[in-house]
Amino acid sequence: MKKLITLILMVAVVGFVFVGVSKAADPNMPKRPMFDPNAIRGRVVVEKDADGAVTAVKIEHPRRGIWNVVLDAKGKELGETMANKIVVVKGTVETKDGVKWVTVESYTEMKRPQRRPGDPNMPRRPGGPGQGGK
Repeated sequence: MKKLITLILMVAVVGFVFVGVSKAADPNMPKRPMFDPNAIRGRVVVEKDADGAVTAVKIEHPRRGIWNVVLDAKGKELGETMANKIVVVKGTVETKDGVKWVTVESYTEMKRPQRRPGDPNMPRRPGGPGQGGK
């Protein structure tokens, strides 16, 4: 009797292992995005001269710091079109004299999720309903 119970438990354990492996190897399961060390996320900060020409473009991230953007054609385009927006920039990252530089290859704007009515998990705007607003 003891051998029969041991055999049943072993079959159950092996069955659970195979089910777990088959679930993990499901080809229809959505893929997680691959980590790209050359992708930088942050707010685009643009400095302009008195004539309105772009003189410097930086990408600021609150935890990871500031990257200076190389002002080639793509860098200037980033500064002109995405000023003060949150973006994901892909390109070549270099450090020169302790300063981080990125040569932009491509960029996309990150969209913020829209607030759904009645969703308690989304923050409210200051002065909105229930916060002393008009």
